[in-house]
Amino acid sequence: MDVENDKFDHLFADIKIGKVNIITGNNGTGKSRFFKSAAEKAIENTDFYKEHFRQVICLSGTHSDKFPRKIWQLNKSTSGVCYLGYKVGNNMISDIAPFRVIVNALLGENSIAQQSSDAIDFCLARLNIDPEIKLHLRYGKNRKERLIDVAPNELSINLRTLQRDEDTLAIAAALKQGDLSLQTISIKRGNNFYALAELSSGERAYMIALLGALYCAKNGALVFFDEPENSLHPGWQKTILRDFRRALDLNFISATMLVATHSPLIASSISNQEAFTCDFPSGQTWHQSDLYGKTSDNALKDQFSLYSSRSTVVIELTQRCLSYITKGDLSSPELYQAIDTLLSFELIVESGDPMREVMHTLEHLRAHHELP
Repeated sequence: MDVENDKFDHLFADIKIGKVNIITGNNGTGKSRFFKSAAEKAIENTDFYKEHFRQVICLSGTHSDKFPRKIWQLNKSTSGVCYLGYKVGNNMISDIAPFRVIVNALLGENSIAQQSSDAIDFCLARLNIDPEIKLHLRYGKNRKERLIDVAPNELSINLRTLQRDEDTLAIAAALKQGDLSLQTISIKRGNNFYALAELSSGERAYMIALLGALYCAKNGALVFFDEPENSLHPGWQKTILRDFRRALDLNFISATMLVATHSPLIASSISNQEAFTCDFPSGQTWHQSDLYGKTSDNALKDQFSLYSSRSTVVIELTQRCLSYITKGDLSSPELYQAIDTLLSFELIVESGDPMREVMHTLEHLRAHHELP
């Protein structure tokens, strides 16, 4: 364990400032442990952290992130830590929790002056939502009578033209004091409003990422993003990191990102000049990425040591057939049993795929018991 901790300390101390640092590796190789260790180092305000960073932001595509408990606790008490994950206490998970953090920041004292119109427009366009949203709020226990006349439990706001009126100020104060809490948000598309529960998990995850970048991030942030690919369509996996960084750039915010992922689409989505990778468990240092522009199959091979995205059953049967053929054993019943199983799958193999020629050879062998 000391050896692993030494490696983690070295990697964190050598993180590439202002870049996207991408950790890959099989399950159980230490990615989550590294995230936990690095987050702990950051919030301990070590000399290295104080020199390079002004804020810690923790995002997660999974409900079971391994960020240390102190992250959740500091999230409410200091502007230097922003937890946009789903944990709210011991064994407690809340899908609304990250949106509560975003709304508190949105209505915060400095929010209106900080967001550029270009950043807001970009995020709205990428999320395919109108600027008008509705906040649905819930009064705290025994607090409704005291607040109902000064703080309504529903607020419509326009993200492009948000102004500080009496309702906004009253709700912001009540949220800060815990007299009100966010129950849900309704977003508008066209003529219809949709509550968060009506959106897909992928839509909500993308919204947390972009609105988090827009309203929660500060210049000099260190951003942890654990498994951003969860619930995302492959097309969104290719764009989520790029869009997150674009939202920051349009808001004139410089940040360093630390990303743990199992997705070749995530790992290859950032230009080589901006990305550094480390593959666990053997990786000891950051290497400038060479994944940008590669196909998913090549990224799987080069970064994830997975040499084909093809079904493992198809690969194993094909290798078994080729093994018999290489040995010249063309009469083995096991060979033809394997061929029959492969043919029963009725594979549709595209032109240019090497598997196409292999299948033609096996079909000919099955029909004639000799190679073409």
